[in-house]
Amino acid sequence: MKNTIKLLLPALVMSATAANAQAIIEGKIKGLEAGTKVYMQPLTSSGKVDSTEATAGAFSLQASAETGDIYLLRVGKDRTAENGSLLFYLEPGKLQVTGNGPLLKDITYKGPAYAADLNSLNALSKLPVFKEKSALSKQMNEAYKVKDTVLLAKLQKDYPKLDSSANLVYEAWIDKHKGSPLSAFVLSFYLRYRDMEKLEARYKELEPSAKKNAVAKKMQHSIDAAKATAIGKLAPEFTQNDTLGKPVALKDLRGKYVLIDFWASWCVPCRHENPAVVKAFNEYKDKNFTVLGVSLDRPDDKDKWIKAIHDDGLTWTHVSDLNWWDNAVSRLYDIRSIPANYLLDPEGKIVAKNLRGEDLEKKLAEVLK
Repeated sequence: MKNTIKLLLPALVMSATAANAQAIIEGKIKGLEAGTKVYMQPLTSSGKVDSTEATAGAFSLQASAETGDIYLLRVGKDRTAENGSLLFYLEPGKLQVTGNGPLLKDITYKGPAYAADLNSLNALSKLPVFKEKSALSKQMNEAYKVKDTVLLAKLQKDYPKLDSSANLVYEAWIDKHKGSPLSAFVLSFYLRYRDMEKLEARYKELEPSAKKNAVAKKMQHSIDAAKATAIGKLAPEFTQNDTLGKPVALKDLRGKYVLIDFWASWCVPCRHENPAVVKAFNEYKDKNFTVLGVSLDRPDDKDKWIKAIHDDGLTWTHVSDLNWWDNAVSRLYDIRSIPANYLLDPEGKIVAKNLRGEDLEKKLAEVLK
C-alpha cells in the first residue's frame, strides 16, 4: 500500500547478549511437530539466519549478538502464518518460551528479570483496542489483496483513531517501565514518532538501565542523524567506491546541486521511481545538477546492481559497499526505507528531502531558475 520498501518488522524478536556471551531460547510449544524448522534472524542488520529443527513440542536456539539487538523468530516456512512470529528480548543466559502451539500462540516467558516485562508487554495484545486494531488490519490487508479500493479507503479512515488509542496504551506502559530495556523497543518500533524532538524528549525520560542496549543506542543514533541531516545542514561527508572500485567523495561534487539517491536493484518501488529521476537528470544535467546513486544492494550482487543501472538508464555516478542495509552511507544518514533522497545545494547544504516524481522537477526548476 506504500510506495517504499521498508525494514519489515511484523511480530518482532529482540535478542541481546554481551560480547561473545550466549543467550539461549528454550521453547516448549504444544503440538509442535518434530522436524519443524525454527528460524531466527537479526532485524537491525543483515546478519545471517540461524535455524534449528524442533523435537516434538520443543526447540532450542542460541544467539551471540550485540546487547539488546532485535531478532525475528519464526516457526515453520510460512512467513504469513498467523502466530508464526514472536517478540523476544535476550540477555546472556536462558529464556524459556512456553505456548499453546502449534505455532507461537499465547506465549509466556520465564527466566531472567526482564521476562516479567515481556509478559506485561505481551498482555497488552488482549486489550480491546489491540484486538480491534488487529482485526481492522486484517480487513485492510484483505481489501488490498482483492483490490477493493472503496472498502480499503473506508477502513483506512477508521485506522488512525484506533492507532492513536493503542499508542496511548504504549505511552502509559513506558511511563510505568522507564527502567526497562523493553521501553526503548516500544519507543522505537511501536510508537514510531515522526517528530524527532518528541522522540528525543521521551528517550531522555528513560532511566540509564533502559539505555544499555542496541535498540536504545540505535535510537540515539537516529536522533543524532536527524539533526545532522535536517534541511539547512551541511550534508554529512562520505566516500564510497563506484562500480569500478574507484573511491568517490561527496565533497568532490561541490559546486553543483546534487541529489543523493538511495536505492537498490532489488527495490521495486525504487525501480518504479527511477524514470522520474532519469527525466529530471536529463532535463537539468547541463544546468549545474547531478545525481549520486547510493545502492543498498546485497553482498555478491554487484552484477545485479550494474545490470539495473544499465537497464534503467541511470547515467550518473553510482557508489556502494554492497552491504545491504548495513551500507555505511545509509547508516550515516539513518536510511530506514528506500527510495530516499537528499537534494544538496552547491555548498553541500541540504535543501530538500525525499522528492518524488514531479516534485523533484518542480524543486529543481525552483532552485535552478
